Amino acid sequence: MYDTYMCSDPTDIAVLDDALLRLRRLWSASRSPFVDDDGITAVDVSSLIVVEACARGVEAGTEVVVGDVAELADVTASTASRLVDRAAQAGLLLRVESSIDARRTALQLTPAGASLRERAVTARTAWLADQLQEWDPAEVRIFGTLLARFADGLAPSRGPGDRFSP
Repeated sequence: MYDTYMCSDPTDIAVLDDALLRLRRLWSASRSPFVDDDGITAVDVSSLIVVEACARGVEAGTEVVVGDVAELADVTASTASRLVDRAAQAGLLLRVESSIDARRTALQLTPAGASLRERAVTARTAWLADQLQEWDPAEVRIFGTLLARFADGLAPSRGPGDRFSP
């Protein structure tokens, strides 16, 4: 039944499926909580995503709004708004008046939020470098290219279960 949808060897698809299921552990809060500088304060993963969305907006020279957070976090706007509230309460960002649309609120990283983002990126990339230290640099480049291509091609509104829904 599923073979009609596959253009690759089913064994290769099964290997990818298994690997992706096992990779979900990478981002679980229980496996790798990010601890702030004081060594005590655990930073919620959702706050890191909010900070990342804001930082990407700064890098792109665009104003960031709750919808941008919702898109990166793959959540509804109301959930993103709650995540933004939590990050704001933690002092990681400010809600400011939009310079584009008076009906909207823009999000702006605080120095604490920008610092957290820098530390988080450093921690993630150091961890990845450690995990890939035995790999050939060309393999790392190919892996990154293919994984980015896969991520870029994902349709945000379709999950794996959508194909089997009535």
